[in-house]
Amino acid sequence: MPQRRRDDDTAVTAEYAFFLAETRGLRFALDYLDNCRIPRDVLLRAVDEPERRRKGERRRYPRND
Repeated sequence: MPQRRRDDDTAVTAEYAFFLAETRGLRFALDYLDNCRIPRDVLLRAVDEPERRRKGERRRYPRND
């Protein structure tokens, strides 16, 4: 089960990094991921392809991007 905990922590860290990228800038978020020892590509894929990131989200109404 330790792998599951690691994945959960990584997911939370990546979501927070995405929030930081939107509010404080991409460079700040990438530095945060480096400090947490999480690969940068997690955030870069989400920034480059937002539709793929949101594919799994279930919403009653689509986002207004």
